[in-house]
Amino acid sequence: MKTGGKNALVVVSYVVFSVVLFHHLWAAPQTRMLADNNQDQVFFEWVLTHAARLFTHGDTPFFTDQLNAPLGVNLMANTSILGLALPLAPITLLFGAPVTFAVISTIAPAGTAVAWFFMLLRCGVVRSRVAAYLGALFCGFGPAMISQTTGHPNIAGQFMIPLILWAVFRMREPGDTVRKGLVLAGLVVYQCFINEEVLFLAAFALLVFLLVYLRPSQMLPAARAALPALGVTALAAGLVMAYPLWHQFTGPQAYHGLPDFVHGFSADLYGFSNFSRRSILGDIPRIEKLGGPTEENTFFGWPLLLLLPAAAASLWRHRGARALFVTAVVFSLLSLGPVVRYKGEETTWHGPWRFLVDLPLFDSVVPTRVALVVTPLVGVLLAILADRFVVPPVTRPEPVEEAAFASEAPATDAVADTAGTDDGKARDKARDTFQDDDEEPLPYAGRWLWAAALAMALLPLVPTPQPTNDRPAAPVFFSSGIWREHVPDQATVVVIPGGWWEGLDAMRWAVDSDIDFKIAGGYFLAPDPNDPERKAMFGPTYPPTWSLLGQVGNDGVVPQLGPEYVAQARTDLAYWKADRVILADSHGNSDAVRQTADQLFGPGEHIADVWVWKVQH
Repeated sequence: MKTGGKNALVVVSYVVFSVVLFHHLWAAPQTRMLADNNQDQVFFEWVLTHAARLFTHGDTPFFTDQLNAPLGVNLMANTSILGLALPLAPITLLFGAPVTFAVISTIAPAGTAVAWFFMLLRCGVVRSRVAAYLGALFCGFGPAMISQTTGHPNIAGQFMIPLILWAVFRMREPGDTVRKGLVLAGLVVYQCFINEEVLFLAAFALLVFLLVYLRPSQMLPAARAALPALGVTALAAGLVMAYPLWHQFTGPQAYHGLPDFVHGFSADLYGFSNFSRRSILGDIPRIEKLGGPTEENTFFGWPLLLLLPAAAASLWRHRGARALFVTAVVFSLLSLGPVVRYKGEETTWHGPWRFLVDLPLFDSVVPTRVALVVTPLVGVLLAILADRFVVPPVTRPEPVEEAAFASEAPATDAVADTAGTDDGKARDKARDTFQDDDEEPLPYAGRWLWAAALAMALLPLVPTPQPTNDRPAAPVFFSSGIWREHVPDQATVVVIPGGWWEGLDAMRWAVDSDIDFKIAGGYFLAPDPNDPERKAMFGPTYPPTWSLLGQVGNDGVVPQLGPEYVAQARTDLAYWKADRVILADSHGNSDAVRQTADQLFGPGEHIADVWVWKVQH
């Protein structure tokens, strides 16, 4: 089979794996939701719908007052995934945000694996298509990435990172400096509009890798060769991102750093040797205390944990493999956070992250996500291991042209044919040495032994499909469009009793209504108004009226309220600039909440399956 056909089969296989992973969601995307993390799915469906409104209503992409009225939400400071939401807006407009969410969730692991496959071959990291396939499969479908597919398509979708690395490695090649700089700038800008945290961690990891990989004598020449193109990248990307970043860090509802409790979301030391809950050998009760289903970023399992040091020792003369292993160890240690946890409990040991946690940019990183860097490092290391010790040399294809990390092994005929040309000389001059030793053929018995070790390490990590639950039905008042007869266009709706889940309900109902009305509250990151440093908090502040109604919603007890409560309710309604207050019949204590709301707002009107209070301004 020709190369193009083989590559097509590779792409198709990754897509099939991803569809199988999400087949429960694809069975009925309009009526099913991810079981382990529906709150982030609600948020992403909201931002997908908002992005589609840019084409129908001319909304701004960086800020919205449709959420968290009247203050609004800084969308650049939240994960608004404009890089995916805008190109896929036609799907959202035609089929709805739930279908688009299923699309981006499916694209995330498959696209990541495809990008790593071509990067491994294109940059000459491995010569075997089989080895590249295996390594890329781990990069896209490893336990950490499967964990992130639980409602985090912006993090699981790392398909731009291999392209960025490819563009960086090409910086040392002679050629059009401006073009290379602009290409890298375009890739960086696009990744910024998918997820900045992933870009930041990738840049940090690349820096550590190069410090380990490059010999001291190579560092200055490498920097001199790359700086002109990097300067073009910085200038071009800076011009494009100047306003979005200004808006993110200094615009309305900008915040500085994540909440303090988030800095405690670190990798558990015990988790490294365990299997994730979505691995075929995953034991949920065993790992329940080690973190939630969305952040199992270090669950490599004990067989792979034993294999990696053996692989590193066997490949230690291979400079690239050595640098990959050392970088993986560094980021594994950093992921342990400021205070090391073991079996869900804090220890007395301090982690190295304590020295970085308060630095700019680092203070916006969730510590456990630092371990996301380890997955592609391990994936590339596995590819090199398979290339060296498993795949017989006779089956390997010829090295790919323009390899950034070519071997010092004798050139094949394909390389020799170009050696006498100007293009061949330039390419040979630009190549770095990704391996230092002359490769010695491994006996077939040794190859079978390494193949068995790889199988034992990786087969237990095969993922199981993401589970789903029935999507909570929206009130008929919203799903049928009746609300348009009773709620003015772009009115502000306050959903009661008020609370975390009610905020998510309000966002779902807004999505069902194409976000044609504003809602108070919701699920987002915004500055804490009680914090002078403007650190972020999840969701809105809760005025006294919401807190009161929330308590009634929890215990079902109707209080007798005096004039001071009515006056406070008027103050809170004025703060929200509310037009309608709405209570769904489906709430567990809706009758108690309704009686309390009647005392505060006057008699409500029952329409379809909700109670509505019209606010008199």
